[in-house]
Amino acid sequence: MASTSSGYPQLRTYFTLVSNIYARPADRGDAVTGIGRRTLAVADKRALLLDAAERVFCRVGYAHTTIAAIAAEAGVTRPTVYAYFESKDEVFHFLADRVRQEVLRLQEEADTSSPAGTARSTLTGLLDVFVRHHGALTVLAHQALSDPRARRLRDDIYARTNRRHARFLARMEAAGRADLAVPAGVLAEVIMGTVSRFADLVTDTPSRQQELARDLVALYLRLTGLDAQE
Repeated sequence: MASTSSGYPQLRTYFTLVSNIYARPADRGDAVTGIGRRTLAVADKRALLLDAAERVFCRVGYAHTTIAAIAAEAGVTRPTVYAYFESKDEVFHFLADRVRQEVLRLQEEADTSSPAGTARSTLTGLLDVFVRHHGALTVLAHQALSDPRARRLRDDIYARTNRRHARFLARMEAAGRADLAVPAGVLAEVIMGTVSRFADLVTDTPSRQQELARDLVALYLRLTGLDAQE
């Protein structure tokens, strides 16, 4: 794997080699003994290890997280974790990439029956992703303050999503199906910031998620004019 002078993977190289890294345990078979003595597919066990790692990162922060702590949380040995991830840094990269992939899938698999329907399904799902991964995104934001690698990871999650969103809004406006209150790029940033803040509120008061999801969609439709065009 190509590395920077500090020995960490370059962001682009990291993302292009994700599939190769995922395949590392495959030589040992298609299934492995799972957490809690279950037999799990390699991908499922990796997902469980990432779930455990996310809990540890959220509980103690990046600096105090160790491979030993992740192993203990998952109920496996340290060598088991190292079979899937080379370092704590790589685990964190995979966590960030998992969030990124979830967000991209939301955009790709959204309800396309109408522009307003696309907005409703995507925004509701996006808020859910940000709530479920609130701790990991908070740790990532904290790390990004002082770590350029974490900053690039965070920017990749937010910037790519916003670029796709802005292109969607621009197409709708060009087709006469939206009446944007502000330019598409600005509106995409505003909505992302609102989703992030609403995730904070839901984390504090989980019972508010449905209410805030409705408010988010209503705000979006008002700012884009999509509802009025149907």
